Amino acid sequence: MFKIDKQLDKQVLILSVQGYCETEAGQEIFDKINEAFAAVKPTGVIFDFSACKVINSCCISQLIETIELVACDFNCDVVICGLDQTKVTLFKMVGMLELAELKDDVAAALKYLAG
Repeated sequence: MFKIDKQLDKQVLILSVQGYCETEAGQEIFDKINEAFAAVKPTGVIFDFSACKVINSCCISQLIETIELVACDFNCDVVICGLDQTKVTLFKMVGMLELAELKDDVAAALKYLAG
């Protein structure tokens, strides 16, 4: 079971992921990103995983594609926050942190994108 909240803070898109992140969650994240960029292009995207307990391999695969889409195709800054040490290690291993900044929380992510 998962929930993804989407909000806009001064042109920055924040996606907060809660619960168990599986294939369907990864697809919903991808869809929300495409919807957001089809409307008004955000100046940055924050992925907040602070309330996410588990991210399975299928979701990791979709997250890689989504972050590549945002960073490379949409040429937009990406910040990932709220990861525990295990998830940080995983995100580094699969190369996601080469395309995105890592911050502790949403406040730090917003500050990074503002400066």
